Amino acid sequence: MALYGISGRHTTEACPLNNSVNAKMVLGTENMDIEKIAQGYKINKIVGQYHSALEHTFLWIVEAEDPHLIQEFCIAGGIASFNEVKIIPMITFEQVIQTVKKVNPQ
Repeated sequence: MALYGISGRHTTEACPLNNSVNAKMVLGTENMDIEKIAQGYKINKIVGQYHSALEHTFLWIVEAEDPHLIQEFCIAGGIASFNEVKIIPMITFEQVIQTVKKVNPQ
């Protein structure tokens, strides 16, 4: 299982705070079981969903098997319809420490 960040940003005009079409789409997810939907794309866990409304950016952290399926999830779920989306392979800080120790033993 790998850890990925789903990073996105949109324009002020596309923001659900300012755009009624995108607001309707976002509000339509309120009663959805996003975790269950994500599992259909081999996203086994949504670790966190963080948004900066005034920066018009977001970062979701997921545990998933395939970044291509994360891409499909973003397209099918509408996230990619008004956001520029990046799928970023991630590791924990502890993994960074262990890698540094291997590369630069003290």
